[in-house]
Amino acid sequence: MKNKLNTKQIKYFNPLNDYFIRYLFTDKGSSETILLDFINSIMINVNMKTFRSVEILTPFNLKKNKNLKETIAPKVGRRLDVKCITQNGSVVIIEIQLQGNSRFPERILYYWAANYSKLLKHGERYDELTPVISINLLNFNLDKTKNIHSCYMLYEMNNKKLLTDHLQIHIIELKKFKKNSLSKDLNYWLKIFTSKNLEVSMSEIVKEKPIMEEVQKKYNNFVKSKLMMMEYEKKEAYLYGNQIMLDEERRLGREEGIKEGIEQGIEKGIKETQISMAKNMKNDKIDFDTISKYTGLSIEEIDKL
Repeated sequence: MKNKLNTKQIKYFNPLNDYFIRYLFTDKGSSETILLDFINSIMINVNMKTFRSVEILTPFNLKKNKNLKETIAPKVGRRLDVKCITQNGSVVIIEIQLQGNSRFPERILYYWAANYSKLLKHGERYDELTPVISINLLNFNLDKTKNIHSCYMLYEMNNKKLLTDHLQIHIIELKKFKKNSLSKDLNYWLKIFTSKNLEVSMSEIVKEKPIMEEVQKKYNNFVKSKLMMMEYEKKEAYLYGNQIMLDEERRLGREEGIKEGIEQGIEKGIKETQISMAKNMKNDKIDFDTISKYTGLSIEEIDKL
């Protein structure tokens, strides 16, 4: 059909494109089953209880998502990708983050807190609160450890007693992922998210994990849709432009840092010379006014030497 794309034309497809992620996990039909499998793969990898069902709270809508602009959560700097609630009332939020730095954990915690604080309405009791599970897929290294999947909760430091299970933060650093390094189900998912050839990867995984057949169908529907591919390409262009700006800012920052370092070094050298001269002149019993005149130091500075 004229309004559809030939999948053979797609040389590279970014599975972390958040427009595609929203479609994959929150579109009507099989998305709840796909989303549930992904969440449970996270739980299984850290030996936690899995869930029986999920209800999507941020359903995909082509009309609403069409020409979607980047919206930024207050003081957080990122947009919610997927949000759902499990059969026991736990809220799960899933974020895809392509860029970040060492301060990113504070942002994750802030966003978890923002979602947790919305669980209670005025006058409701605290026992009506439920866990909020934050799952963060990072396409950058947060630290130098080899940990691919880290799970953070609130524990007492000495006896490791769990204070509450209401805070649960999962961080997955995709750049560290190596084949078969995690539990089987999570391995399959991370192979999808880190794939350089998504069609080939899915064809291989489908043979071992049936749910991936639904993922494959979603992908095929997505790339055949002219409207969705237009939005996908807009997002890719935005990410590409944003990366160029970040690289330029870092380059300018490094150059400015070198320049500032040189200037600071010169200033430090001059100051040290002034202090050395002042000390020698002070040892020779020269009056402070004369020392100040030739070194540029104040009377107070000379008196402290």
